[in-house]
Amino acid sequence: MALTTWLSPILQCLFSLHDIIERIVVKHYRYLLLIVSILGAGYMYVSHTQSIVLQQQLLQSPKIDDVYIVDLGRIQTERQYQPQYRIAQVRQVGENQVVLAQSDITYRRKRDAIRAIKLDSLMLDSFFRSERLTFERTQLAPLFKIDAIDDAYRAKDIYVMGGIVKQRQKPLPINHKITSNLGLTVHNSEGIRLYQQKDFILALAAFNTAAEAGDAWAQYNLAGMLELGEGTNINLAQAHYWYQKAAIQGHQRAQHALNLLCESQPLYCKQHIPNDVN
Repeated sequence: MALTTWLSPILQCLFSLHDIIERIVVKHYRYLLLIVSILGAGYMYVSHTQSIVLQQQLLQSPKIDDVYIVDLGRIQTERQYQPQYRIAQVRQVGENQVVLAQSDITYRRKRDAIRAIKLDSLMLDSFFRSERLTFERTQLAPLFKIDAIDDAYRAKDIYVMGGIVKQRQKPLPINHKITSNLGLTVHNSEGIRLYQQKDFILALAAFNTAAEAGDAWAQYNLAGMLELGEGTNINLAQAHYWYQKAAIQGHQRAQHALNLLCESQPLYCKQHIPNDVN
């Protein structure tokens, strides 16, 4: 009885409040609908503006593995426009240029390109064609402005829109000599990936970047390519130089390769070793 007495006023207040709200909605629903529409449009505008600013920032500071949706129809202006979407991924970032891998498939609709990203298609060995796209870094912002670069993404961990776009980086051993500079490992890993794709010229450049910064594994990989003439002419002088640099850091494979090279070229190994590599 006491509980019923206590609940009754509360229920009456709730019913009264419901009636008041219902009358307001019925009487002013047009204005309420307008307010909701304005708020919704405002939210969409702010979200879109923030997205544009973020993508502009990504293009100003490109990084390896960034993903772009490129519309070649906006670039090939010599003929009537037709949408030609391709998925591009940054493979190399130079001081002045950016090199992109491009999907073998050309999509007529942007949503199909987005769907391919979400389905992990970038991880397929046959997804990218061998031909690269090369842009000046100063071109990226203007291309974005004319929708030639329609979208730009940077992976969160290994994902873009839920799709895997790059291999997860393996943790370094606790006694690794370059744990203080993860950028070296990034360049070496990029070189390995390019080498596996038989893109020897770009692989050589990636290994060279990491090797000059002191990455022993990159020095070993670079020396191997120079010894075999992969992506460049055979250059045993440079191969010996980089094997030696890696061996000094305690790289056992480099020391073994250096011994084999000296066994096959005993006179050569007694020659002066250059202090710098072009």
